Amino acid sequence: MPSGGGTHQPLPTSEETAKAHEAKLHLDEQVEHDENGERGQWSGQFDFLMSMVAYAVGLGNVWRFPYLCYKNGGGSFLVAYSFFFLLAAVPIFIMEVSIGQYLQRGAMEMWNMCPIFKGVGIGNVVISFMCIAYFCVICAWAMYYMIASFNSTFPWETCTNWWNDAKCVTGKEHESVLKTITKNLTAHNLSTQTSVEQYWERRVLMQTETIYEFGGIQWELFGLMALSWVIVYFALWKGITNARKFVYFCALFPYFIIIVLLLRGLTLPGAGTGIYYYLTPNVTKLMETTVWKDAGTQVFYSYGVGFGTLIALGSHNKFNHNCFRDAIAMCFINGGTSILASFAIFGILGFMSVTSGKPIDQIVKPGVGLAFLAYPEVATNLPMKQLWAFLFFLMITILGLDSQVCMMEGLYTALEDAFPTHLRKHKRVALGLMCLLFFILGIPMVSYAGAHWLTLVDAYGASGYALLFVVFFEVVGLSWGFGAERVMSAMKEMVGFRPPIVFKFLWKYLSPLTAFFLFWFCIYYYEPVKDPNKQDYPWWSNVFGFFLSSCSMVVIPGYAIYYLATQNRHLSLKERFLKAIRVPDNIHTGATRRAAELKVLQH
Repeated sequence: MPSGGGTHQPLPTSEETAKAHEAKLHLDEQVEHDENGERGQWSGQFDFLMSMVAYAVGLGNVWRFPYLCYKNGGGSFLVAYSFFFLLAAVPIFIMEVSIGQYLQRGAMEMWNMCPIFKGVGIGNVVISFMCIAYFCVICAWAMYYMIASFNSTFPWETCTNWWNDAKCVTGKEHESVLKTITKNLTAHNLSTQTSVEQYWERRVLMQTETIYEFGGIQWELFGLMALSWVIVYFALWKGITNARKFVYFCALFPYFIIIVLLLRGLTLPGAGTGIYYYLTPNVTKLMETTVWKDAGTQVFYSYGVGFGTLIALGSHNKFNHNCFRDAIAMCFINGGTSILASFAIFGILGFMSVTSGKPIDQIVKPGVGLAFLAYPEVATNLPMKQLWAFLFFLMITILGLDSQVCMMEGLYTALEDAFPTHLRKHKRVALGLMCLLFFILGIPMVSYAGAHWLTLVDAYGASGYALLFVVFFEVVGLSWGFGAERVMSAMKEMVGFRPPIVFKFLWKYLSPLTAFFLFWFCIYYYEPVKDPNKQDYPWWSNVFGFFLSSCSMVVIPGYAIYYLATQNRHLSLKERFLKAIRVPDNIHTGATRRAAELKVLQH
């Protein structure tokens, strides 16, 4: 007879134990399939870090950063950039990656933990949508130059081509000849153009003077853009976690080319002039609102915060991966790459200043094509120039494609988690249709007015006001809705330690305030977008630009209103609001999902 008053539980037989063990193994296999098979997880220790390098180190570093730095006075831009880097880029980058890993969800579905902010996830998707629409156009530009580099004499080296006019100079003319050409042009209020610049505008882009002169399609760029989308599709059709070799190559190869470019750029005559311009802050420039606006938006753009991609990449991590270490490393790798690439660019600009006889701030037009004016110039002055020109433009192509692949993964992950039944089951078909849609959206940007349209979409849709607005509400939602303390605890649960307390202060106060004041700053000191000739775009194009910005902005208050109006209607408005911002006790994470299933098995 048992000594206690409770009911005696018979010990399980060996057959029951074997069945329980078999059931547990089956559950382990099923959970492993659910987590790794459906969503996919990085298989190697460095896969996640390399994926972030492939995403965050891209055209924003070697294409957008140098042209904004050039436009805003070199060193002055660096001062403003460093300010926003410390207060916003680092803390928000870490937060996005960590939350993605903790919740194991994309940018839209993760907001189930604080549903009133779900419009932020939709805003992330819309901004990614805008950016994805034009990245393959830039890849097409780079491919065009890559093919042209096989010529024994580069087409941008001479002024004897059908697209050149009387303003063309190569920089190799005798000083007396150059003076004569300049004098004749000055008499007619004209100035010289380099052969590199004319090749870019009159041959590659076949650019019209204004945005409303559509002109026609540049069919060569049309075909190359189509090829870019085919590459993106096949890089993703098995999932980014299975594209390991592609990710590693895209992450590491550009550094080899950047270093070669840097070494050659710094040894060119006049390189010191360019580097001096790059590093010397201009106090007058620091008083201009455009410098701070461009620096702030570039920080968010370059680090890829606000697009939802970092959340998606983090969601493919194993739950205990040290994401804090990788995120910190990535922030400094990203910033270092921008600075390194700019040293190379400004060394080349100094050389171009010496050869053309112009001040460095008048060498080229500070537009989206700066990299396509500087890189051809340095390639012309290298031994084995065909090889290096090919590699330079291959680098630009790779940087564009790997960023595009990662952004597409972020967008698709967000949509896939929201609609798993159809998008996960028919991934290849759905992904193909998405690529086709974006290809169609890119067609206006390979027209003769394409560079104007790309500038407009870049300024309004993929950065600027829209990005700042979305990032502000994202940080508020995570640090006040989900809770900065919960983020700290989540880090402790995942990696075994809490981040320094300064991050909690940054997440709750300084980072959202930085995004808010920068947004207000941009609105208060609004200036219409200008073309490379510093002429304002027509009024209707700026109205269209604000429409693009509003697409990602209105969904945030719009979804909050929709949620309060349609959910929990039996409660008062105050109770609905409190419920909408309250994180549920049974919040779903990668770890809690497995723990809950094992608990069910035990019972």
